[in-house]
Amino acid sequence: MLGKYQVFPPTDPEFEDPPQLSKYDVVVIGGGGGGYHGAFELSKGGYRVLMVDDKGNLGGNCLYEGCIPSKAVSMTIYLMEKLRNILNSVGNLDINRVRVLWENAIDHKDNVQHMRYLQHIRELKEHGNVDFVKGVAKIVDDHKVVVEAADGSWRREVEGEHLLVATGSAPIRIPVPGADLAIGSEELFGYRTRHRSVPSDVVVIGGGYIGVEVASALSSLGVKVTIVEMLPRILSGWDSSIVGQIEEKLRSKGVEVLTNSKVVGIREEAGQKVVEYERPDGYKGYVAGSEVVMAVGRRPYVEGLDVLGIVERGRVEVDASMRTKAPNVYAAGDVIGKYMLYHAAVKESVIAAWNIMHGRPIYEVNFNAIPMTLFTEPEAAMVGLSEDEARARGINYVAVQYPLADDSYAQIIGVRDGWVKLLVERESQRIIGGVVYGEAASMLINEIALAIAVNARVKDIALLPHAHPTIFESIDRAAIRFSL
Repeated sequence: MLGKYQVFPPTDPEFEDPPQLSKYDVVVIGGGGGGYHGAFELSKGGYRVLMVDDKGNLGGNCLYEGCIPSKAVSMTIYLMEKLRNILNSVGNLDINRVRVLWENAIDHKDNVQHMRYLQHIRELKEHGNVDFVKGVAKIVDDHKVVVEAADGSWRREVEGEHLLVATGSAPIRIPVPGADLAIGSEELFGYRTRHRSVPSDVVVIGGGYIGVEVASALSSLGVKVTIVEMLPRILSGWDSSIVGQIEEKLRSKGVEVLTNSKVVGIREEAGQKVVEYERPDGYKGYVAGSEVVMAVGRRPYVEGLDVLGIVERGRVEVDASMRTKAPNVYAAGDVIGKYMLYHAAVKESVIAAWNIMHGRPIYEVNFNAIPMTLFTEPEAAMVGLSEDEARARGINYVAVQYPLADDSYAQIIGVRDGWVKLLVERESQRIIGGVVYGEAASMLINEIALAIAVNARVKDIALLPHAHPTIFESIDRAAIRFSL
């Protein structure tokens, strides 16, 4: 519910005051990645902007409970594992007595969140044309917005020549008996969460990227994890070569993966939480844990937007310029229901701002060049077309691949599992897709995304010298394997 959080981020007293003006050039609803990056661009262009967010700070769900805190936790665990593996490889077993405690990882992510919240306060004050207000915005029409204090102490109506809707998304809770017994990302990673100890065993409902990342991190600490997924496989929509590798790695860490298993209820019994599920063949089973994590995805937050006539199929409909059916209303981020990723929201927000400043749609988002990453151990990432998609479109392509086992950096760090794969359109020799499984996949994929965005040919990458020894050499090593 808007304006209701167990712990609010730090804010500035100025942000709790009502809007300074009654009319603005642009009213931005939401201070996440889909909102504030565009607001800052508009500010630089001389536009007077009102930005409203119920948390009282920037970063949206990504900073409050999502990508930043979850990666701060997983990185803490990752660094300990890497050091342990390196020292074990040379016979030093003393390191095995060193343990990363969940509480330590949670403290670290709190510090990172707090640091970034203070940074955002500074950034807001650096953009003098942006009035930031901690409150809840309710749209009246395509120009008017009512802004209310979260505690109801004041209420103001303002007008905007343009609106930028960036209301984000909300976690999905499946409508089954006992659903309220499960926790979610806010309890796990929320700012200064009260859940600061790791349970002994966990049932994760949902085998998408959020559920898989949680399972990977917890199992690295020795927690017994079971994933319950209703679809035939985990990570629906991901490249099949990645899915097989991730599932094999999870099982090697003791994670049980139950697919084709639809959750029908959750109950408490003998101090445990019991998840009941059914399979298509009628089989009914259950799995128990001291905690249940609901990770079945997120939905665009479109409450109150019907008045604009821009909501279709549960999301705000936009074109590639980020403009909605209402000519003066733009939208960006999770609310448009495309790539529900922070980095996608940022670029969508900037594109919307630039088009507002030009007075007409000029710039477009290249959705084909948006990378997706799994922050598991090891990482996985993909961008552009997968092999399945290329085949379905009848594209004559070649897949070239390089194993990280042969990469010098991977050998130094002791992370030789994985590979880099490039998809090349045979006739044009353009790179049309990429898949990375292994160390630093979240970094490597960005170069492949750039290659796709600029229509680079495979030999452009093959001839690009990367610093040695870095894992980026694996990209040109894969590219040079292409032959007509």
